[in-house]
Amino acid sequence: MQVPFSQISHLIPPYIFNEYGQLTGRYVHADRIVCVVADGRIRIWLDEAARAANDPEGLICDYEETALRRIYE
Repeated sequence: MQVPFSQISHLIPPYIFNEYGQLTGRYVHADRIVCVVADGRIRIWLDEAARAANDPEGLICDYEETALRRIYE
């Protein structure tokens, strides 16, 4: 299920986006981020094209949902 980033942004440490940008050279645009919550995971993609292609380089982070919620809520 795709969810707005605003619904889960409080669960994701902000430094993740800086590290992703530094490692890949790809700039993260907050308004283009795609978040998918499925199969007990939260996956954040650079944009819709990366998600549609299942591009591993476009996957910013992939976390177990219950672990994130336990830590940050």
